[in-house]
Amino acid sequence: MPRFIVMVGPAGSGKSTLTGELARVMEDYGATVARVNFDPAAEVVPYEADVDVRDYVTASEIMEKEGLGPNGALVVAVDSLISYVSDIRGRIDEIDPDYVILDTPGQLELFAYRAGGPLVLEALVLDNQAATVFLADAIFMENPASMVSIFTLASSVAVRLKRPQVNVISRSDLLAQEAYEVIERIPEDGFLTGLVEADERLPGDLRMLSQLLSDALYQAGFLGGLIPVSVKDPDSLAMLYARLQQVLAAGDDYAFYDLKYGQPDEY
Repeated sequence: MPRFIVMVGPAGSGKSTLTGELARVMEDYGATVARVNFDPAAEVVPYEADVDVRDYVTASEIMEKEGLGPNGALVVAVDSLISYVSDIRGRIDEIDPDYVILDTPGQLELFAYRAGGPLVLEALVLDNQAATVFLADAIFMENPASMVSIFTLASSVAVRLKRPQVNVISRSDLLAQEAYEVIERIPEDGFLTGLVEADERLPGDLRMLSQLLSDALYQAGFLGGLIPVSVKDPDSLAMLYARLQQVLAAGDDYAFYDLKYGQPDEY
């Protein structure tokens, strides 16, 4: 039975590029990988999709047929994929891969807030082992408030998809060295809260809100194991693959706070 890796993140965070490059690294280590474009609105993807949901439904066709805008058409397109889950799963089973990487749309409301996205994913994954990879773009590491914002969104996705989740800082080649040091320390209990408290650029009420959100993330054990990843750095891709192997092996016993950045071989 294949193991599923679900790529989720805001538009422009690098999901499609990471899908292709991570699959290549995994194959270099001997795994067989099925790349699935799960975005009915994608114009192009930077990899050769083994399975493409656009063979069944496209957002552009729904826009033309239903007179909807781009966002509404994408919602309808993803919801309608439930009718094709058996066909998509059949094509995956024909490939018989070790891993399946699902490259999802950048409209996070499909998974963080609406019902259709999680339902379609659940129907596709069934009882197979699966993990979510949430991509937080490096640009969100520029200030503490942005960090709290993106990690809160990541926690919403985790709650909705109900799968073990690995939180990745994508496009990490854009990070300054100081940002790497901050990312390494974020799993320390209260570290991000302290950064928020010290940020005088935030008005008092917004600083309090950011502190409360940050505290909640720590209380839930959500801020462990952040992994900086760049498709330009093969070592970071190998570390992500190693982490995913650990998480998928742990299954429901996985906890965010059990995994600390930079120590994958200890688990």
